[in-house]
Amino acid sequence: MHWTTLSDAEIFAMPQATSVDGSTGTTEEVTVGHAVLVVTRAASGEATISRVISPRASDYLRPEWQPGMPFDKSSL
Repeated sequence: MHWTTLSDAEIFAMPQATSVDGSTGTTEEVTVGHAVLVVTRAASGEATISRVISPRASDYLRPEWQPGMPFDKSSL
């Protein structure tokens, strides 16, 4: 059990991400096979990859998964 002074809304709120240009958006985790891509979605609906989490080193070298690259779920 964990005791905190934060409300449930503060604990379980969707995190706000700030990109390099200063715009904010929400983050979501997308699982692709064994890898997890952390994607930042701007208010305009545009999504970019912000982080790759994978047990395989080769996934970090994939050019389409580099941070800052546009992300489209339909291309998977």
